Amino acid sequence: MRCKKCGSENPMGKRFCGDCGEPLGYRCTQCGSENPPGKKFCGDCGAALSVDSAARVSPSQTTIAEPKATTETQLAAAPTHGSTTVGGERRHLTVLVGELVNSAEISVRLDPEEWREIAAEYERTAASTVTRFGGEGAKSLGDTLVVYFGYPEAHEDDAERAVRAAVAFIEAVAGLNDHLVAKHGARLSVRIGIHSGSVVVGQVGTRETDVFGDTPNIASRIVAFAELDTVVITAAVEQLIAGRFALEDQGAQVVRGIEQPIKLYRVLGPSVARASRRNAVRGLTTFVGREDEIDLALSRWESAREGEGQLVLVVGEPGIGKSRLVEEFRGRIKDDPHLWIECAGEQFFESTPFHAVTQILDQGIGLQEDENQHERVERLEHMLELTGMNLNEALPLIAEMLNLPVPERYPRLMLSPDQKRKRQLVSIVSWLLNRARLQPVVIVVEDLQWVDPSSLELTQMLVEQGATVPMLLLYTARPEFRASWPMRAHHLQITLSRLNDRDTREVITRVAARIALAKDVVNAVIQRTDGVPLFAEELTRLILERDWRSAVREIPATLQDSLTARLDRLGGAKEVAHVAAVIGREFSYELLQAVVALSEAELQASLEKLADAELIYARGIPPEATYQFKHALIQDAAYQALLKSRRKDLHARVARTIVEKFSAVAESQPEVIARHWTEAGEEEPATAAWKKAGESAYSRRAFKETEENLRRALVMLNALPETPVRDAMELEIASTLVQALQLTGGYSAPETVEVAARARALAERSGSLAQLILQTHGTWAALLVSGEYRSAAALADQLLDFSQREGSQISLGLAHYAQLVARFYRGDLVGAEDHFERMSRFFQASGFKQFPGAIVICMGIASVATWMMGYAERAHARMVQAIAFASDSKNPYDLAYGRYFESALYWLLQETTLAEAAATEALALSEEHGFPLVASLARTITGWARARPGSADEAVSLIRRGIAGVTDAGGRVGTSDLLTLLAETQALGGQIEDALTTLEEALRTNPQELVFRSNILKCRGDLRLQLGQTELAEADFREAIALAQGMSAKTRELRATTSLARLLVKQGKSDEAHAILAEIYGFFTEGLNTADLKDAKVVLNELQT
Repeated sequence: MRCKKCGSENPMGKRFCGDCGEPLGYRCTQCGSENPPGKKFCGDCGAALSVDSAARVSPSQTTIAEPKATTETQLAAAPTHGSTTVGGERRHLTVLVGELVNSAEISVRLDPEEWREIAAEYERTAASTVTRFGGEGAKSLGDTLVVYFGYPEAHEDDAERAVRAAVAFIEAVAGLNDHLVAKHGARLSVRIGIHSGSVVVGQVGTRETDVFGDTPNIASRIVAFAELDTVVITAAVEQLIAGRFALEDQGAQVVRGIEQPIKLYRVLGPSVARASRRNAVRGLTTFVGREDEIDLALSRWESAREGEGQLVLVVGEPGIGKSRLVEEFRGRIKDDPHLWIECAGEQFFESTPFHAVTQILDQGIGLQEDENQHERVERLEHMLELTGMNLNEALPLIAEMLNLPVPERYPRLMLSPDQKRKRQLVSIVSWLLNRARLQPVVIVVEDLQWVDPSSLELTQMLVEQGATVPMLLLYTARPEFRASWPMRAHHLQITLSRLNDRDTREVITRVAARIALAKDVVNAVIQRTDGVPLFAEELTRLILERDWRSAVREIPATLQDSLTARLDRLGGAKEVAHVAAVIGREFSYELLQAVVALSEAELQASLEKLADAELIYARGIPPEATYQFKHALIQDAAYQALLKSRRKDLHARVARTIVEKFSAVAESQPEVIARHWTEAGEEEPATAAWKKAGESAYSRRAFKETEENLRRALVMLNALPETPVRDAMELEIASTLVQALQLTGGYSAPETVEVAARARALAERSGSLAQLILQTHGTWAALLVSGEYRSAAALADQLLDFSQREGSQISLGLAHYAQLVARFYRGDLVGAEDHFERMSRFFQASGFKQFPGAIVICMGIASVATWMMGYAERAHARMVQAIAFASDSKNPYDLAYGRYFESALYWLLQETTLAEAAATEALALSEEHGFPLVASLARTITGWARARPGSADEAVSLIRRGIAGVTDAGGRVGTSDLLTLLAETQALGGQIEDALTTLEEALRTNPQELVFRSNILKCRGDLRLQLGQTELAEADFREAIALAQGMSAKTRELRATTSLARLLVKQGKSDEAHAILAEIYGFFTEGLNTADLKDAKVVLNELQT
């Protein structure tokens, strides 16, 4: 293309003139016409204009060859977010950048034509070398070579391929130098840098496909740290090739233009020993859950040792633990005399004849790296003689395979290539069988699916001929491998399945070592890794290195290439996987078909391809079929490959499709719609959907899910502009969220109080009296639970005023509820009873049952209050009614709180067994459904019930834990009563001084909590009396009686009077003792068989005698 400005000729496909920088036009490939810059179609023939692919390097982007065509445009609408991106995807890429160091010096010395020849030879050498290892886009940009591994098709070992390509390229340049020195007197020197990382591959406007991100930039910058004819790699690459190469640590280097220092390694060469590669750097992986399989293999080993050759074929998907089983087997038989020989198929050598065989020969003969050729030949002769082989025939055949010279004393074998190959295989098999007759042999061949055909033929010959010698063949393969030999009695196939949750948890725990991961974190790892040990190990390591909240959603770099490779092998079906991944881990055929724009035949063919590749499970037959990604990480890989803009478009499309065509799903699973609208960035429909999901969860009594869904609703709502409509929606969301938080976090927990305050402010702004009552009730609850009884009582009065003006049954019921509870804790038992009678009229009011715990708490408190007032049987009847209501409500919060109040009543009645049973059930329900306040309260009763005279340490510890839990939930309500219970337990264990200290704390903790003060004083008096502090004890008893009389708490008065009467008897004041005890005892008309009345009756009988 000729530049219009300076007249210079430029290569076809260049966008700017190489001499003056002027933009160039395009030459139409159809008609040859020139077109001005920026045009998309030819002005003469109308054909689409395109720019030939040309690689170039810039600080943040790199060009690569045009990707293979896909069916992406068929699958979903084009981006609608204003993006100019055409196609594209996110990838994990390994970039190799090579620099020709001395080109300027050579070009000056040589004629331009000679230099052109050298440059062309260099480029051909580069292209042939990197292509052999799967490199793409190899372009020589002046002195720089840029190659990509992982696009357009990924391999699970792209980083290893890149390093092997680099090492091979340097060796190839060295070979090229021999020719160049002889012909031109010139020697080329190169240095190479390699880096792996995430990139975006795509087009912008009409430009060719580019790579965006800092990965190519870093690869080009670290080249400066490589010495001549060496390779340097970053720590990101080292993590992916650990154990496969010998490396030299170069330390952390400050790289120009990169903020943080980058750790670099120099590549010394490939690692030889496969076993060392298996467990290098990261250490031997965890062996869990495979005892049955290892036992089977060991039993076959015993048979092999006795001369009955065996085959054990271990089959399993990538990462399932095949190599780990081999290593464990090796460790288990290390004390048995044997020869261990191992090799493996490798993807980039699956077309290299005898690649695996030469590994077997190297190990079986025992060749050493530091031996010269002559020494190696001598060793080969010795090993062949040792096994009785015909040297004249075997040595020339095997020496050639090992690239060893054949001594002149051996005859030359005149064989055709095919005859030679067959004779070589026969010689090797004979040598191995003879070797096994001398000593048992284990031959390990891993990854049969990648073994070259010639080596695979050897493995089959060993299977067919090894049955009569002490030989164990231990092969591993992936499920797609199909063995060519028939199964025999001495053959065993072990198919490794996924680990169960228990074993996966053990894998995670062992990898984490001394770091205790939270239960939620462990469960998240289990859920995402689907029982694949390698996945669990790598994700756990990532979490240990990073913040778990972000890491648990990422794909470890060590797994990215493997997962992407499995998707790339799908061809056009990969795009179906992308769309399915947006829908979710599970998806239906009908929904997928409605989202993609493919014919039934095309879609079904793609799904069959996904199923055949074992990436999805299929259930049923289309159109009723449903599918599930086999692994969560496969779904994540397919999802994360999508550009963010396309993810948004697809999520929006899925959401609209469900709403318009799958109304039943939209109605029953609003959280599904909400997730898609959220990921699509559509705040308004996302807010509405999360709100609906929260309300649906609340109606199902799923309070944790309610909380999570409504939080998400508020997050999306906060992105909307402030309007009255928005405020009304926020008020509805906050109102329900407050009710959920009261149950899951506690009424006075900081977050509950914060959300309640916001809801009340919105209610005041709205002018709705009904909403103001509802939100004021939430504020009242927070004040009450935090022990602010005076403020709570004032707000209860305000609520009563509001409700009387508003007039609805729900409002009046809430107001009387507030009055009942506030009056109870301040010691107004008569007033509490009055408001309970008024409130009970609204129990059946429509909508009142929507408030979890309200009715049960009222009944529970009324039951306790009635017991205090001297009506034990009536109290028990109310409690039975409360439990019946809770059971009928099907609300776990009602039942948990009901069982707690039941246990509290049994504590008051001193029914230890019944108290423990009720408290245990309350605790179990609370822990199962996430009610921390109720769980803590129940824990205190459980501790008291388990105490025994002289042995109460465990019980005391449990009670303290319960009290701490109440405090952690922001609660102070009833704390003085809980401390009294603790003191009783301490005293039972003989800890009198500790019990007195606890009671002093109970008296100080909240002076507003008058309802329990009488009992605290009575208990302190009992303990003081045990210590001989008679006067102080009498004062406590008399004050307790006076407080109880002021509250009309007849049972409390009876208890204190009974203790005082016993003291008066000791003081010789029997008449006074009889008079005061007989008077209070005479009040009671029910509950005469309760512990308190029995105790009082015993004292009265003693006084009467």
